Amino acid sequence: MSNLSIRNLKVFNVKRILTFIFLPILMLGNFAQVAASGSQEHIFYAEVNAPANASASDAVSLSFAQLGFRKSDLISPFDVMRLLFSVPPNWKLEAGGEVQIDYDVLLSGPGLAQLTSAGNPYGGSLTVSFNDRIIGTIPLENTGSNSAHFEIPAEALSPVISDGRHILKIALDAQFSCQYDVRAVVTIKDTSILNLAYSETPPSLNLSRLPAPFYTSNALVSERTLVVTPDSPTSGELQAALNIMSGFGSMVGTTADFALVNSSAVTQDDMATSNFIFVGGPDKLPLLSNIAAFPLKIESGDFLNLPSDSASDGIIQIAISPWNAAKSILLVSGKSEEAIQKASQAVSSGKVLIYQDPALAYVKEVQALKDSIPTVENFSVQNLGYSTETLSGIGESGVDYTFMVSKQQLFAKDGYFELFYYHSALVDDSLSSMNIELNGQLISSAALDKASEELTSIRIKIPFGILRYGENRLSIRTRLSADISCDETGFSDPWAVILDQSNFHLPEATALGAFQYTAMDLKNYPEIFVTQSNLGDLAFVLSKTDPTGWSVAAKLAYDLGKVANPAISSIKAVYADDVPVDVRENHSMIMIGKASALPILNEINDNLPAPFDFASDTASERQLQIIYRIPQGVSVGYLELAHSPFNIDKLIMVLSGNDAAGLAFSGDALLVSEINSQVSGVFAITNGKQVAVGDDQALFSAVGDVVPNAEAAIATPLPTESNPALKTVPPNWLKPYLIATGGVILLIIAFVIKNTLSRKRSATLDLAHDEEESDVHKEKPA
Repeated sequence: MSNLSIRNLKVFNVKRILTFIFLPILMLGNFAQVAASGSQEHIFYAEVNAPANASASDAVSLSFAQLGFRKSDLISPFDVMRLLFSVPPNWKLEAGGEVQIDYDVLLSGPGLAQLTSAGNPYGGSLTVSFNDRIIGTIPLENTGSNSAHFEIPAEALSPVISDGRHILKIALDAQFSCQYDVRAVVTIKDTSILNLAYSETPPSLNLSRLPAPFYTSNALVSERTLVVTPDSPTSGELQAALNIMSGFGSMVGTTADFALVNSSAVTQDDMATSNFIFVGGPDKLPLLSNIAAFPLKIESGDFLNLPSDSASDGIIQIAISPWNAAKSILLVSGKSEEAIQKASQAVSSGKVLIYQDPALAYVKEVQALKDSIPTVENFSVQNLGYSTETLSGIGESGVDYTFMVSKQQLFAKDGYFELFYYHSALVDDSLSSMNIELNGQLISSAALDKASEELTSIRIKIPFGILRYGENRLSIRTRLSADISCDETGFSDPWAVILDQSNFHLPEATALGAFQYTAMDLKNYPEIFVTQSNLGDLAFVLSKTDPTGWSVAAKLAYDLGKVANPAISSIKAVYADDVPVDVRENHSMIMIGKASALPILNEINDNLPAPFDFASDTASERQLQIIYRIPQGVSVGYLELAHSPFNIDKLIMVLSGNDAAGLAFSGDALLVSEINSQVSGVFAITNGKQVAVGDDQALFSAVGDVVPNAEAAIATPLPTESNPALKTVPPNWLKPYLIATGGVILLIIAFVIKNTLSRKRSATLDLAHDEEESDVHKEKPA
């Protein structure tokens, strides 16, 4: 064998070995993202696209496109589309508005000639209704592009949806498709126009309607709300503000313009354009002296005429803003820190009970989630107080079931939900679906087909680790489409029935640590901090003098409330120079602020993936081979995740920065989708646009990836006091994992050596044999 062949053989062996080693890794890492597409719904919800000056006059004209509508095809014989929207809190719709419907009509099919020759004017129509009142009918007399106008009468202006939204509906009736082989398609264009006439009135002040007037679904004009704390809030006042932010996140359920500021940061522009929620004692909020419209008056930093039996109560009241009559002001207060806490938790529930005055409520007591909940293993929906539910109508509808889970049931592997249901024959099984969600996560789908028109049951396994201690929510969501019939029934709504005999089986299980079932990874935020239904095992640790950090915490609280949907938010907030033992031992903690402003970091710095240099407020990354010095004046944010040294079952996440801008960047990395998609691992650094990530086994610094002009430097960690008792406990799986990995590596090395020696010996023998044959040929006579 030639030397070239031997070299090729070696290269081939190396490639094959590398493939053998790395192919399983590549296979494990090759996760495919599957995008599912469903049928068009013909239901549209207004987006906040209305002109900014829409409220400056007594009329506004909006195209359907501005309302979030996209052109929609209505197909014979029957079809319908709906558009939902809400008006600003200070608008009252008046008679004189109108709807302009722009539409195209297309007819096709072999029966078209017969239809035309018969002189039939098609016989189809569009029926237009506003808030379930018919305001006009359009006969389908002409194909091609058409337009029709209808006035909105006064009797059609009252909303029929409980949350105050208005609904515009356009229904197609084209029964001629049943008599002739003709297909009709009516396209409703997004150039259609909704002209609304309105008068400006003060917003309705009713505490039972929260989150209104601070947020309304599908609003034409967005609202901005500032949650205002004292300039030097106590930790309890800050905790109250965070629970209010969490509560509004739960009530709204989507992104909205809520932000937290301290009192002195409120500007004249803020006063003219914003709603306000003031949180704290009346003596610490000087702006309250300008508000005379509160039912319970405030004078010289105290409540006037406060009933004696409400002296220890939480106080919630709402009034029209003195700076803009179109805006509202909510006060969450009391004469003590405990009273303020009670008021804030009542607001966070979104269910404020009102009595004589809808703008004022006193909160005597709040029933917090108990430390212990009895275990009930088997119970039906009926046992929970729910009755059989009928979900009807084209489009989305659903039902929610709330139930309690004890700590002993959290990590059971054999739990299930058994669903009993049936539906009408009008359901189009090719376009309809039923999804089952638990705590906001999809766990199963149920078939809607011919067989399930009869009573049907399915048993749905509850995924391990998805339950929360306390209140849990199972949701059944249907998306129904009608199987349109040409018989005498015409256009009837499809329906599905969920029976109250549907039931849960939740056995007890040996308690496991909350984080033994999920990866400790920043990309798993916020779910890794949602282990208790009221967020009661989570604490924010903040600096006393850092409004930027408070603002970041408020945004995270809103986001956590949006995900956890707590019945009553019970987040804890403490200052970093005084973290109680109970918080250390029983809470996961989110620490926010510059490192030098968080004294508790001195105790846990050695446990972090990238310990901080307190002199420069930078993460030193001292365990890495290459460390970068950040140029002067460049802002960076840091995110770090670790097990708590105080309780291995709890987590600590640190959001920090080398300055205020960098600290804000760290919050954006979790909240801004374009940046958040880049976050993973246990350590991340961001410049506000890019994110570089690392883990505790990284060899090279993440800083150099996102910080321009960063220079390599030798790290000199700042000496800090360390507590030898605070040591990270290695996970139980680490030792056997290392042993197994080491064994596999040794086997691979042995295989490589053996294979190489064998090939080398074989190649040597082949070469010797070739040389012998060459010598023999040379010795033969010519």
